[in-house]
Amino acid sequence: MCINIAIGREASTDNQIMVCRNEDSRGHRWNRYFAYRSEPEYASPLVVHEGIWTLGNGLGMPLPANGFAYSAMPDAQPHRAARCHLHEGRGINENNVAVSTTNARRLNPQAMAADPLLAEAGIEEAVIPTLLLPQALSARHGVELLGHYIERYGASEACGAILADASEAWYLEIGSAHHWIAVRIPADSYLVAAGTMRVHDVDLDGAGVLHSRGLFEFVAEHRLLADPDRRRFDFAGAFGVPGSPHDAERIWLTQKHLSSSRRQGPRQPRYPLFLKPDGRLCVTDVMTVLRGTSMWRVFEGGTGRPSAHDRTEASHIVCLSADMPTELRGLIWQTLGSPLGTPYLPLYHAMQDIPRELDRGSDPQGGPPAYRAFRSLLALAGSETPGALSALQAMWHAQEQEFVFQQHHLKQMLLSMYLQSPPSALAFAQHYSTGCILQMVEKAHRERQRLMADHPDRAGNA
Repeated sequence: MCINIAIGREASTDNQIMVCRNEDSRGHRWNRYFAYRSEPEYASPLVVHEGIWTLGNGLGMPLPANGFAYSAMPDAQPHRAARCHLHEGRGINENNVAVSTTNARRLNPQAMAADPLLAEAGIEEAVIPTLLLPQALSARHGVELLGHYIERYGASEACGAILADASEAWYLEIGSAHHWIAVRIPADSYLVAAGTMRVHDVDLDGAGVLHSRGLFEFVAEHRLLADPDRRRFDFAGAFGVPGSPHDAERIWLTQKHLSSSRRQGPRQPRYPLFLKPDGRLCVTDVMTVLRGTSMWRVFEGGTGRPSAHDRTEASHIVCLSADMPTELRGLIWQTLGSPLGTPYLPLYHAMQDIPRELDRGSDPQGGPPAYRAFRSLLALAGSETPGALSALQAMWHAQEQEFVFQQHHLKQMLLSMYLQSPPSALAFAQHYSTGCILQMVEKAHRERQRLMADHPDRAGNA
């Protein structure tokens, strides 16, 4: 159900890599909170026994050599193994390697029979950030690590992941228990994935492709493709199934919006893996795509819903800028709840002191105060007339435009400050991010109070 977008440096206005995702849910799941892990999970003796680290889903492996700090956005739900990290969603480590996972992909029966997924305790979406972020030196290194783990321990879920640093971005798909493929996004292009396998027509021996050992031979031996071609290899065709009309619509609409000069019809069985945008993309272009509502109106008779909906748990746009100092390269535009009625907040990866409004706190089910503030406001506005929700969206849009404007100038100021005093620049980035959170939470509270005052009969239901 999720949608993922990865954008190369030369395809963006600020020469930055962008890693983007809407995280959707079929039903109610737990809220997200912010975390900064100063040390990896396996630094704790609670999850290590005789040199074996046991992850939250039961997967066990020898202790990794590296132990980098990283930020994450985990579920607030106390899992059955509360001492373990699980479902950390997305994050950036101290080497500015970003990881953003995707939802499960469906496999075809032939691939499942040839190399069945593990029943449990394998590589899966829930553990990938926790596994890679403390170890990865670069995006490519992260891909190689994940591929190694898939081949050695096996996967219990067919899913995908985007790994990026300030120089390049990679998209990896798991096709069976032990086979995978990863492609590097061209610097001048973008990739969009939504609910179905996407990698096709790639050169297995090309510089921008990595894959499991013996992948081509495995596909040929088990006849997963009628006529496999190493130079135009169809990983999605070998392991996946055709996407739903809803998946096709989201990919088509995203490409239609970002590359409108390209003529292609809706609901096709397959769309290009990479496309060049008509012009360099800015963060507001991506926000529009992830919200999706304005684009969706052009699709009469749509089968499902736009890119975002009321069950979207969170949305992020991770920006990695090579021209910034190491500690300031990562900027995360994050929503707390559905982007349909929640603002994207600019949060620097340098924010290591998490404010109370974003912390897990003592009420995991209720979520952080910021999450509750935005969610309750959206619920109240959505229960009013259509004009109330439109007004809320316009309010957040205006605020986002102000944040984007500020970032252009803030970037230059932080560079200047860093040259004179790196600690001062990092502290300012922390204060700025915290201030944005506090300001927007207070704004959400005021708007909610205003709506309740206008309609006191609804106050008890909000």
